[in-house]
Amino acid sequence: MKVSEVIWVLSLYLHGVTANMDDGKLCYILDAILVLYGIVLTVLYCRLRMSPAPSGKSGVQAGAGEGIYQGLAPHAQDTYETIQVKKM
Repeated sequence: MKVSEVIWVLSLYLHGVTANMDDGKLCYILDAILVLYGIVLTVLYCRLRMSPAPSGKSGVQAGAGEGIYQGLAPHAQDTYETIQVKKM
């Protein structure tokens, strides 16, 4: 069977299941899935934010003259050139 045929059969099956179910029950099931999804995402986000930062070169180095601005140079003061108009 091709993938499209499998999807078609599953959609017919799911349509038959939802047709037999009251609209209220389906809504409660979808709400429960949404709440569980929200809880899982919240837990994963909090776990990510609470975990210690990985040690290595990706962190800001605390040294004299080093840091996030290392390697940056100021721009020249005259960024625009004046056009020399020649009179004829």
